[in-house]
Amino acid sequence: MNFKVFFGKKPALVALAMLVLAYIAQVNFDSWRFFSQKRISVDLNVFIEPQPLGGETARLASFGAREFLADWYWLTLIQYYGGGDPYGKYRKLAELFDVVTDLSPKFVAPYQTGLLILPGEGYVDEALALSEKGKQALPGSWEIPYYTGLIYHRHKKDFAKAAQEFEQAAQIPDAPPSTKLFAGIYYKEANQRRVAYEIFKTIYETSQIEFTRDRARRYIGHLDAYFLLEDAVGQFKQRFGRYPASLDELVARRIISTIPVSPLGQSFAVNPATGEITESKR
Repeated sequence: MNFKVFFGKKPALVALAMLVLAYIAQVNFDSWRFFSQKRISVDLNVFIEPQPLGGETARLASFGAREFLADWYWLTLIQYYGGGDPYGKYRKLAELFDVVTDLSPKFVAPYQTGLLILPGEGYVDEALALSEKGKQALPGSWEIPYYTGLIYHRHKKDFAKAAQEFEQAAQIPDAPPSTKLFAGIYYKEANQRRVAYEIFKTIYETSQIEFTRDRARRYIGHLDAYFLLEDAVGQFKQRFGRYPASLDELVARRIISTIPVSPLGQSFAVNPATGEITESKR
């Protein structure tokens, strides 16, 4: 058989053959990458990241079914973030939150979840932009300025702005009574992490979105670990007259039984000169 003539008459078969070859090549490459003794460092999230359309393009592509497409992108976002490498970079995360809220401006879950997730993944300014969009679309949601206050507190260290956000949240019906209290505390620049802990507790206790509650729960667990280490370092200083050289020394000296693990995937360290506990993403 003359294959050149055969395939020339059937371009669909040529395309199918090329697709099969590309698939085989990808399978072989993935097998080599994961099972070879000489592994290469590749961010898994690059291979699973979606390619969302821009807001206006997505609206046109929906052919009027904006809510349906918004739901599809929302599920894609959850699968992308939940199924990716937690230590990798989620390059499309901010874009996904943006397109979901462009398609469905009054869909509250993406605003609340985005304000919790985006800053921790390095998208602080994108989270603040999402907040402004949410305030315009959902002026009756106290959660949006409330969570925004948390961003200014944790990631911008701007306590005046944080207080303004909490005051704005407190003026909205159904806001927790503690919201006004938080505004006053921020104006007085109270202990940052202790206030953050109470905020995350409020989020965990009031949010109706399981994904959001789970994220708040992780922050609570992270701060519990931080406070435990902070207290242990204080005990070490009282007993030995100096700060520990490392966290391992807290275990060696039987101050704590083990170094706690952060549910956020962050690692802890201690400054032997000052006793300050530091946090960093692994």
